[in-house]
Amino acid sequence: MIAKSDLSSLIEQVYASGAKAAFVVTGAGSSAIHRLLSVAGASGTVLEAVIPYSAQALQDYVGFLPAKFVSEVTAASLSAAAYARGLRYQVGNAESLLSVASSATIATNRVKKGDHGAVVSVRNSDRATNYSLSIKKGLRDRAGEEELVSQLILQALFVELQLQSKIALDLDPEEGFAQSINHAKQPLDDLYKSKAANVLCYGSAAQVANVPFSGLILPGSFNPAHEGHLLLARTAERKLGRWLAFEMSVGNVDKADLTPQEILERLKEPRLSAERILLTRLPLFRDKAKLFPGSTFVVGFDTASRTVDPRYYDDDVDKMRSALEEIRQTDCNFLVAGRRTDGKFYTLKDLELPRGYEDLFLGLTEDEFRLDLSSTEIRQQSG
Repeated sequence: MIAKSDLSSLIEQVYASGAKAAFVVTGAGSSAIHRLLSVAGASGTVLEAVIPYSAQALQDYVGFLPAKFVSEVTAASLSAAAYARGLRYQVGNAESLLSVASSATIATNRVKKGDHGAVVSVRNSDRATNYSLSIKKGLRDRAGEEELVSQLILQALFVELQLQSKIALDLDPEEGFAQSINHAKQPLDDLYKSKAANVLCYGSAAQVANVPFSGLILPGSFNPAHEGHLLLARTAERKLGRWLAFEMSVGNVDKADLTPQEILERLKEPRLSAERILLTRLPLFRDKAKLFPGSTFVVGFDTASRTVDPRYYDDDVDKMRSALEEIRQTDCNFLVAGRRTDGKFYTLKDLELPRGYEDLFLGLTEDEFRLDLSSTEIRQQSG
């Protein structure tokens, strides 16, 4: 452990480094925030410090409900979200920016079935470094475990800024500690190499692989993203009370696959800068449904009509019904927005749905959503 006088000196060196940092902790580790803010000069370095303690607050912060609250994916998602937020405060300057996140579970006023531990993730423009700590139950009281997690957070910060060469914690031989490093573009590379099933992007700033997302999904190419996409996203969130992510598939049924450079360019769209974007290699809804069970796909009338048109299933009605059944089995469904075509505005009530699958489709009325824009028209108008 670090002596109090040495700790203050190290924090002063953090403030003198010129770094800008966004912090987020959940479960434990708030003492680290307190210690940072107790040393003069914090306002020059600390952009924000957030403690999303409840499950709902954590879901709001990262954009999905973690399958496991203390894990590398959760901590990496927290640091990615914090980094993206910090980048907005830095007005696009990433050179001096870093984020520090921690997800932990420690002793409380009831006996916990699971293990105690923490994962701390520190992210800069080049990489994310994750530190995983397992804590032996009963060795310390809650205050002692809180102190250990806070020490890990602070020492991870010091190591990142090269104020210490390694992390030294007072651990029992039965307690484990591990470190892993993921480079900034590794999640996207892993997706293209089929090593990752999905990648969640916080704008173009940060990426996390294999996120267990379940919620509202608005798929599209977003070339370009426009006001209609954003309005539809917010309308769907208000109507169904769930969080939404935009989704781009790098693979397409009837077009060439998107290149990594094309993906990165689309992630830089100003309208998507504050959004969560899921990347997959899955152009078909039945495959998306298997990857994101319990989700609602937010689509336009034209996309919904193709979903129930046998022509898109080799003119085979049985294939179409089989695909819809696969979607039903994953507890997924569709929210359908109206679309203007050939001078008429079509909504779900204008679509003939296969008998027995009407419950898979919920519609938005014209009063709830109408904005006659399309990416294709915008591209044509811009030349």
